[in-house]
Amino acid sequence: MHTEIICIGSELLVGTINTNGAYISEKLATIGLKVKREITVGDDFSELENAFSESFNRANIIILTGGLGPTFDDITREAVSKATGKKLVPNKDALKIISEFFEKKKLKMPKDNEKQAYILEGAEIIPNGLGTAPGQILEINGKIIILLPGPPREMKPMFEATVLPHLKKRFERGLLKIKVLHTVGLAESVVDEKIRKIVDVERTLEGGEVSFSILAKHTGVDIKIIASGTDEMLIDKTIQNLKKEFYNVLKNFIFGEDNQTLESVVGELLFKRRKTLSVAESCTGGLISHRLTNVAGSSMYFKEGVITYSDNSKKRLLGVKDETLNKYGAVSGDVAQEMAEGIKKISGTNFGISTTGIAGPKPSSTGKPVGLVFIALASNDGTKIRQFQFTGSRAEIKDKIATAALDILRMNLI
Repeated sequence: MHTEIICIGSELLVGTINTNGAYISEKLATIGLKVKREITVGDDFSELENAFSESFNRANIIILTGGLGPTFDDITREAVSKATGKKLVPNKDALKIISEFFEKKKLKMPKDNEKQAYILEGAEIIPNGLGTAPGQILEINGKIIILLPGPPREMKPMFEATVLPHLKKRFERGLLKIKVLHTVGLAESVVDEKIRKIVDVERTLEGGEVSFSILAKHTGVDIKIIASGTDEMLIDKTIQNLKKEFYNVLKNFIFGEDNQTLESVVGELLFKRRKTLSVAESCTGGLISHRLTNVAGSSMYFKEGVITYSDNSKKRLLGVKDETLNKYGAVSGDVAQEMAEGIKKISGTNFGISTTGIAGPKPSSTGKPVGLVFIALASNDGTKIRQFQFTGSRAEIKDKIATAALDILRMNLI
Protein backbone atom coordinates (compact mmCIF):
# COMPACT_ATOMS: atom_id res chain seq x y z
CA MET A 1 0.00 0.00 0.00
CA HIS A 2 1.80 3.13 -1.24
CA THR A 3 1.77 5.75 1.52
CA GLU A 4 3.16 9.28 1.46
CA ILE A 5 3.37 12.08 4.02
CA ILE A 6 3.33 15.79 3.25
CA CYS A 7 4.39 18.13 6.06
CA ILE A 8 3.36 21.73 5.49
CA GLY A 9 4.89 24.88 6.97
CA SER A 10 7.52 27.37 5.88
CA GLU A 11 9.02 27.21 9.37
CA LEU A 12 9.99 23.58 8.68
CA LEU A 13 12.28 24.76 5.89
CA VAL A 14 14.15 27.34 7.98
CA GLY A 15 15.28 25.46 11.06
CA THR A 16 12.23 24.20 12.96
CA ILE A 17 12.67 20.47 13.53
CA ASN A 18 9.89 18.38 11.98
CA THR A 19 9.07 15.28 14.03
CA ASN A 20 5.66 14.52 12.55
CA GLY A 21 6.89 12.41 9.64
CA ALA A 22 9.03 10.15 11.83
CA TYR A 23 6.22 9.70 14.34
CA ILE A 24 3.59 8.85 11.72
CA SER A 25 5.96 6.50 9.85
CA GLU A 26 6.73 4.54 13.01
CA LYS A 27 3.07 4.22 13.96
CA LEU A 28 2.09 3.11 10.45
CA ALA A 29 4.83 0.48 10.49
CA THR A 30 3.11 -1.22 13.44
CA ILE A 31 0.19 -2.12 11.15
CA GLY A 32 2.34 -3.10 8.20
CA LEU A 33 2.14 0.16 6.24
CA LYS A 34 5.49 1.49 5.04
CA VAL A 35 5.87 5.12 4.08
CA LYS A 36 7.45 5.45 0.64
CA ARG A 37 8.04 9.18 0.66
CA GLU A 38 7.94 12.16 3.01
CA ILE A 39 7.83 15.69 1.60
CA THR A 40 8.13 19.06 3.31
CA VAL A 41 6.45 22.02 1.60
CA GLY A 42 6.32 25.67 2.61
CA ASP A 43 3.20 27.81 2.87
CA ASP A 44 3.03 28.34 -0.89
CA PHE A 45 -0.27 27.50 -2.56
CA SER A 46 1.03 26.40 -5.96
CA GLU A 47 3.89 24.37 -4.45
CA LEU A 48 1.51 22.60 -2.08
CA GLU A 49 -1.05 21.96 -4.80
CA ASN A 50 1.63 20.48 -7.06
CA ALA A 51 3.15 18.37 -4.30
CA PHE A 52 -0.25 17.01 -3.31
CA SER A 53 -1.25 16.29 -6.92
CA GLU A 54 1.95 14.31 -7.45
CA SER A 55 1.37 12.30 -4.29
CA PHE A 56 -2.27 11.76 -5.17
CA ASN A 57 -1.25 10.29 -8.52
CA ARG A 58 1.31 7.94 -6.94
CA ALA A 59 -0.05 6.95 -3.55
CA ASN A 60 -2.99 5.10 -2.06
CA ILE A 61 -2.76 6.95 1.27
CA ILE A 62 -1.72 10.60 1.58
CA ILE A 63 -1.32 12.11 5.05
CA LEU A 64 -0.88 15.88 5.34
CA THR A 65 0.10 17.69 8.53
CA GLY A 66 -0.04 21.44 9.05
CA GLY A 67 -1.78 24.38 7.44
CA LEU A 68 -5.19 23.89 9.08
CA GLY A 69 -5.13 27.02 11.24
CA PRO A 70 -7.23 30.18 10.83
CA THR A 71 -4.57 32.51 9.42
CA PHE A 72 -3.73 33.66 5.89
CA ASP A 73 -0.86 31.18 5.50
CA ASP A 74 -2.97 28.13 6.44
CA ILE A 75 -3.77 26.90 2.95
CA THR A 76 -3.92 23.10 3.15
CA ARG A 77 -7.70 22.80 2.92
CA GLU A 78 -7.86 25.13 -0.09
CA ALA A 79 -4.97 23.46 -1.93
CA VAL A 80 -6.43 19.96 -1.48
CA SER A 81 -9.85 21.26 -2.49
CA LYS A 82 -8.51 22.68 -5.75
CA ALA A 83 -6.42 19.60 -6.56
CA THR A 84 -9.27 17.14 -5.95
CA GLY A 85 -12.19 19.25 -7.14
CA LYS A 86 -13.93 18.74 -3.81
CA LYS A 87 -15.66 21.86 -2.52
CA LEU A 88 -15.08 23.24 0.96
CA VAL A 89 -18.40 23.31 2.76
CA PRO A 90 -19.27 24.72 6.21
CA ASN A 91 -19.83 22.01 8.79
CA LYS A 92 -22.11 22.78 11.73
CA ASP A 93 -20.61 20.08 13.95
CA ALA A 94 -17.10 21.37 13.35
CA LEU A 95 -18.16 24.95 14.06
CA LYS A 96 -19.84 23.86 17.28
CA ILE A 97 -16.69 22.09 18.46
CA ILE A 98 -14.55 25.15 17.70
CA SER A 99 -17.02 27.48 19.43
CA GLU A 100 -17.11 25.28 22.53
CA PHE A 101 -13.29 25.33 22.64
CA PHE A 102 -13.37 29.12 23.09
CA GLU A 103 -16.36 29.02 25.45
CA LYS A 104 -14.47 26.71 27.82
CA LYS A 105 -11.70 29.30 27.95
CA LYS A 106 -14.27 32.07 28.44
CA LEU A 107 -13.13 33.74 25.22
CA LYS A 108 -15.02 35.09 22.24
CA MET A 109 -14.31 33.11 19.09
CA PRO A 110 -12.58 35.29 16.45
CA LYS A 111 -14.29 35.47 13.09
CA ASP A 112 -11.21 34.00 11.40
CA ASN A 113 -11.66 30.68 13.21
CA GLU A 114 -14.85 30.02 11.25
CA LYS A 115 -12.51 29.14 8.37
CA GLN A 116 -11.52 26.00 10.26
CA ALA A 117 -15.08 24.69 10.16
CA TYR A 118 -14.98 24.35 6.36
CA ILE A 119 -14.62 20.68 5.48
CA LEU A 120 -13.90 18.98 2.16
CA GLU A 121 -17.12 17.70 0.67
CA GLY A 122 -17.66 14.09 1.78
CA ALA A 123 -14.93 14.13 4.43
CA GLU A 124 -15.20 12.72 7.94
CA ILE A 125 -14.20 15.01 10.82
CA ILE A 126 -11.34 14.00 13.12
CA PRO A 127 -12.00 15.60 16.53
CA ASN A 128 -9.24 17.75 18.02
CA GLY A 129 -9.41 17.81 21.80
CA LEU A 130 -6.46 20.16 22.25
CA GLY A 131 -6.92 22.81 19.57
CA THR A 132 -9.30 24.46 17.12
CA ALA A 133 -8.25 22.68 13.91
CA PRO A 134 -10.34 19.56 13.23
CA GLY A 135 -8.73 16.92 11.04
CA GLN A 136 -10.36 15.29 8.03
CA ILE A 137 -10.45 11.88 6.37
CA LEU A 138 -11.60 11.78 2.75
CA GLU A 139 -11.75 8.84 0.32
CA ILE A 140 -11.68 9.43 -3.44
CA ASN A 141 -11.65 6.51 -5.86
CA GLY A 142 -10.17 4.18 -3.27
CA LYS A 143 -7.48 6.66 -2.24
CA ILE A 144 -7.45 7.97 1.32
CA ILE A 145 -6.55 11.59 2.11
CA ILE A 146 -5.94 12.54 5.73
CA LEU A 147 -5.54 16.13 6.94
CA LEU A 148 -4.08 16.73 10.41
CA PRO A 149 -2.92 19.84 12.28
CA GLY A 150 0.81 20.50 12.48
CA PRO A 151 1.44 20.91 16.25
CA PRO A 152 2.52 17.46 17.52
CA ARG A 153 0.62 17.84 20.80
CA GLU A 154 -2.60 18.07 18.77
CA MET A 155 -1.70 15.75 15.91
CA LYS A 156 -0.50 12.75 17.91
CA PRO A 157 -3.66 12.08 19.98
CA MET A 158 -5.82 12.60 16.87
CA PHE A 159 -3.69 10.15 14.91
CA GLU A 160 -3.77 7.51 17.63
CA ALA A 161 -7.47 7.86 18.49
CA THR A 162 -8.91 8.09 14.97
CA VAL A 163 -6.47 7.75 12.07
CA LEU A 164 -4.53 4.66 13.14
CA PRO A 165 -7.65 2.60 14.02
CA HIS A 166 -9.24 3.67 10.70
CA LEU A 167 -6.22 2.56 8.67
CA LYS A 168 -5.70 -0.57 10.74
CA LYS A 169 -9.24 -1.71 10.04
CA ARG A 170 -8.78 -1.15 6.31
CA PHE A 171 -5.19 -2.09 5.58
CA GLU A 172 -3.44 -3.98 8.36
CA ARG A 173 -1.05 -6.52 6.88
CA GLY A 174 0.43 -8.69 9.60
CA LEU A 175 2.03 -7.43 12.79
CA LEU A 176 5.09 -5.33 13.51
CA LYS A 177 6.58 -4.68 16.93
CA ILE A 178 9.45 -2.43 17.92
CA LYS A 179 11.60 -2.67 21.01
CA VAL A 180 14.07 0.12 21.81
CA LEU A 181 16.98 -0.38 24.21
CA HIS A 182 18.64 2.78 25.58
CA THR A 183 22.35 2.76 26.42
CA VAL A 184 24.57 5.30 28.12
CA GLY A 185 28.33 5.61 28.54
CA LEU A 186 29.42 3.91 25.29
CA ALA A 187 30.31 5.38 21.90
CA GLU A 188 28.32 4.30 18.86
CA SER A 189 31.30 2.39 17.44
CA VAL A 190 31.75 0.48 20.69
CA VAL A 191 28.06 -0.46 20.82
CA ASP A 192 28.23 -1.56 17.19
CA GLU A 193 31.28 -3.75 17.88
CA LYS A 194 29.67 -5.37 20.92
CA ILE A 195 26.37 -6.23 19.19
CA ARG A 196 27.76 -7.09 15.75
CA LYS A 197 27.61 -10.87 16.28
CA ILE A 198 23.93 -10.58 17.23
CA VAL A 199 22.75 -8.38 14.36
CA ASP A 200 24.75 -10.25 11.71
CA VAL A 201 22.79 -13.47 12.29
CA GLU A 202 20.09 -13.84 9.64
CA ARG A 203 16.68 -14.37 11.21
CA THR A 204 13.35 -15.02 9.52
CA LEU A 205 9.82 -15.02 10.88
CA GLU A 206 6.74 -16.49 9.28
CA GLY A 207 5.43 -13.81 6.93
CA GLY A 208 7.90 -11.24 8.19
CA GLU A 209 11.45 -10.37 9.18
CA VAL A 210 13.75 -9.09 11.91
CA SER A 211 15.86 -5.97 11.47
CA PHE A 212 17.96 -3.67 13.64
CA SER A 213 19.02 -0.04 13.71
CA ILE A 214 21.30 2.12 15.84
CA LEU A 215 20.61 5.75 16.66
CA ALA A 216 23.45 7.74 18.20
CA LYS A 217 22.67 10.85 20.24
CA HIS A 218 25.06 13.05 22.15
CA THR A 219 23.84 11.54 25.43
CA GLY A 220 23.75 7.87 24.42
CA VAL A 221 23.01 5.23 21.82
CA ASP A 222 19.66 3.53 21.13
CA ILE A 223 19.28 0.06 19.64
CA LYS A 224 16.04 -0.68 17.86
CA ILE A 225 14.73 -4.21 17.30
CA ILE A 226 12.04 -4.38 14.60
CA ALA A 227 10.18 -7.68 14.21
CA SER A 228 7.29 -8.35 11.83
CA GLY A 229 5.25 -11.40 10.98
CA THR A 230 1.87 -13.07 11.33
CA ASP A 231 2.37 -14.92 14.63
CA GLU A 232 2.29 -12.49 17.57
CA MET A 233 3.57 -15.04 20.09
CA LEU A 234 6.54 -15.81 17.86
CA ILE A 235 7.30 -12.11 17.41
CA ASP A 236 7.18 -11.54 21.19
CA LYS A 237 9.40 -14.56 21.86
CA THR A 238 11.91 -13.41 19.24
CA ILE A 239 12.13 -9.93 20.75
CA GLN A 240 12.54 -11.32 24.28
CA ASN A 241 15.35 -13.64 23.15
CA LEU A 242 17.11 -10.81 21.34
CA LYS A 243 16.77 -8.59 24.42
CA LYS A 244 18.54 -11.21 26.49
CA GLU A 245 21.38 -11.37 23.97
CA PHE A 246 21.80 -7.60 23.97
CA TYR A 247 21.75 -7.42 27.78
CA ASN A 248 24.35 -10.19 27.93
CA VAL A 249 26.85 -8.20 25.87
CA LEU A 250 26.00 -4.64 26.98
CA LYS A 251 25.09 -5.42 30.60
CA ASN A 252 24.49 -2.32 32.75
CA PHE A 253 25.25 0.04 29.89
CA ILE A 254 21.58 -0.55 28.97
CA PHE A 255 19.64 1.69 31.32
CA GLY A 256 16.09 1.38 30.00
CA GLU A 257 13.65 0.49 27.26
CA ASP A 258 11.09 2.18 25.01
CA ASN A 259 9.64 5.28 26.70
CA GLN A 260 11.87 5.09 29.77
CA THR A 261 14.30 7.95 30.34
CA LEU A 262 17.44 7.93 32.46
CA GLU A 263 15.78 10.23 34.99
CA SER A 264 12.67 8.03 35.21
CA VAL A 265 14.82 4.93 35.75
CA VAL A 266 16.83 6.72 38.45
CA GLY A 267 13.57 7.84 40.06
CA GLU A 268 12.20 4.30 40.08
CA LEU A 269 15.37 3.03 41.74
CA LEU A 270 15.35 5.76 44.39
CA PHE A 271 11.68 5.15 45.15
CA LYS A 272 12.10 1.38 45.23
CA ARG A 273 15.03 1.61 47.63
CA ARG A 274 13.39 4.37 49.67
CA LYS A 275 16.31 6.75 49.16
CA THR A 276 16.29 10.53 48.78
CA LEU A 277 18.36 12.90 46.67
CA SER A 278 19.49 16.50 46.65
CA VAL A 279 21.49 18.29 43.94
CA ALA A 280 23.96 21.18 43.87
CA GLU A 281 24.62 22.40 40.33
CA SER A 282 27.07 24.89 38.96
CA CYS A 283 27.83 24.37 35.25
CA THR A 284 24.54 22.52 34.56
CA GLY A 285 22.50 25.46 35.86
CA GLY A 286 19.57 23.41 37.18
CA LEU A 287 19.37 20.92 34.30
CA ILE A 288 19.64 17.87 36.53
CA SER A 289 16.85 19.16 38.77
CA HIS A 290 14.79 19.98 35.68
CA ARG A 291 15.14 16.46 34.32
CA LEU A 292 14.37 14.84 37.65
CA THR A 293 11.22 16.92 38.15
CA ASN A 294 9.99 16.10 34.65
CA VAL A 295 9.07 12.73 36.16
CA ALA A 296 5.69 12.63 37.88
CA GLY A 297 5.97 11.72 41.55
CA SER A 298 9.58 12.88 41.86
CA SER A 299 8.76 14.71 45.10
CA MET A 300 8.82 11.29 46.79
CA TYR A 301 12.60 11.11 46.43
CA PHE A 302 13.95 14.44 45.12
CA LYS A 303 14.07 16.86 48.04
CA GLU A 304 16.15 19.87 47.11
CA GLY A 305 18.14 21.44 44.31
CA VAL A 306 20.33 24.56 44.33
CA ILE A 307 22.24 26.39 41.60
CA THR A 308 25.51 27.67 43.05
CA TYR A 309 26.99 29.35 40.01
CA SER A 310 29.30 31.78 41.78
CA ASP A 311 32.07 31.05 44.26
CA ASN A 312 30.23 33.11 46.87
CA SER A 313 27.06 30.99 46.55
CA LYS A 314 29.11 27.80 46.89
CA LYS A 315 30.53 29.12 50.15
CA ARG A 316 27.34 30.69 51.49
CA LEU A 317 24.87 27.88 50.64
CA LEU A 318 27.01 24.75 50.66
CA GLY A 319 29.85 25.53 53.02
CA VAL A 320 32.61 25.21 50.44
CA LYS A 321 35.83 26.43 52.06
CA ASP A 322 37.74 29.52 50.95
CA GLU A 323 41.00 27.63 51.04
CA THR A 324 39.63 24.89 48.77
CA LEU A 325 38.48 27.43 46.19
CA ASN A 326 41.75 29.36 46.40
CA LYS A 327 43.97 26.29 46.15
CA TYR A 328 42.13 24.20 43.55
CA GLY A 329 39.69 26.56 41.83
CA ALA A 330 35.92 26.19 41.43
CA VAL A 331 36.35 23.57 38.71
CA SER A 332 38.02 20.84 40.70
CA GLY A 333 37.31 17.51 42.33
CA ASP A 334 37.85 18.98 45.80
CA VAL A 335 35.19 21.66 45.28
CA ALA A 336 32.80 19.11 43.73
CA GLN A 337 33.26 16.96 46.82
CA GLU A 338 32.49 19.78 49.24
CA MET A 339 29.47 20.80 47.16
CA ALA A 340 28.00 17.26 47.17
CA GLU A 341 28.67 16.76 50.86
CA GLY A 342 27.28 20.21 51.65
CA ILE A 343 23.97 19.72 49.83
CA LYS A 344 23.55 16.24 51.33
CA LYS A 345 24.10 17.63 54.83
CA ILE A 346 21.78 20.64 54.63
CA SER A 347 19.05 18.63 52.88
CA GLY A 348 19.28 15.56 55.07
CA THR A 349 19.13 13.23 52.05
CA ASN A 350 20.71 9.85 51.37
CA PHE A 351 22.52 11.15 48.31
CA GLY A 352 23.94 14.48 47.22
CA ILE A 353 25.13 15.14 43.66
CA SER A 354 27.22 18.07 42.51
CA THR A 355 28.51 19.34 39.17
CA THR A 356 31.20 21.88 38.42
CA GLY A 357 32.90 22.43 35.08
CA ILE A 358 33.55 24.49 31.95
CA ALA A 359 30.59 24.27 29.54
CA GLY A 360 32.17 26.66 27.01
CA PRO A 361 32.39 28.04 24.47
CA LYS A 362 35.61 29.54 25.91
CA PRO A 363 38.11 28.08 28.41
CA SER A 364 38.12 29.38 31.98
CA SER A 365 40.09 32.47 32.99
CA THR A 366 42.68 30.16 34.57
CA GLY A 367 43.10 28.19 31.34
CA LYS A 368 41.06 25.10 32.21
CA PRO A 369 39.72 23.61 28.96
CA VAL A 370 36.16 23.58 27.68
CA GLY A 371 34.45 20.33 28.65
CA LEU A 372 36.46 19.73 31.83
CA VAL A 373 33.94 18.57 34.42
CA PHE A 374 33.92 17.14 37.94
CA ILE A 375 30.90 15.28 39.30
CA ALA A 376 30.66 14.13 42.91
CA LEU A 377 28.20 11.76 44.55
CA ALA A 378 28.04 11.91 48.34
CA SER A 379 26.38 9.12 50.31
CA ASN A 380 26.60 7.54 53.74
CA ASP A 381 29.36 5.33 52.33
CA GLY A 382 31.55 8.27 51.40
CA THR A 383 31.99 10.51 48.36
CA LYS A 384 32.88 9.42 44.84
CA ILE A 385 34.41 11.95 42.45
CA ARG A 386 34.61 11.54 38.68
CA GLN A 387 36.47 13.69 36.18
CA PHE A 388 35.30 14.01 32.55
CA GLN A 389 36.42 15.77 29.40
CA PHE A 390 33.37 16.34 27.21
CA THR A 391 33.15 17.83 23.73
CA GLY A 392 30.37 19.57 21.83
CA SER A 393 28.39 22.80 22.01
CA ARG A 394 27.61 24.45 25.35
CA ALA A 395 24.11 22.92 25.37
CA GLU A 396 25.44 19.48 24.41
CA ILE A 397 28.09 19.55 27.12
CA LYS A 398 25.48 20.50 29.72
CA ASP A 399 23.31 17.59 28.56
CA LYS A 400 26.26 15.21 28.76
CA ILE A 401 27.14 16.37 32.28
CA ALA A 402 23.57 15.93 33.52
CA THR A 403 23.39 12.49 31.89
CA ALA A 404 26.71 11.42 33.42
CA ALA A 405 25.61 12.59 36.88
CA LEU A 406 22.34 10.69 36.69
CA ASP A 407 24.13 7.59 35.44
CA ILE A 408 26.66 7.71 38.27
CA LEU A 409 23.73 7.67 40.69
CA ARG A 410 22.01 4.86 38.73
CA MET A 411 25.10 2.68 38.86
CA ASN A 412 25.31 3.28 42.60
CA LEU A 413 21.72 2.14 43.05
CA ILE A 414 21.67 -1.05 40.96
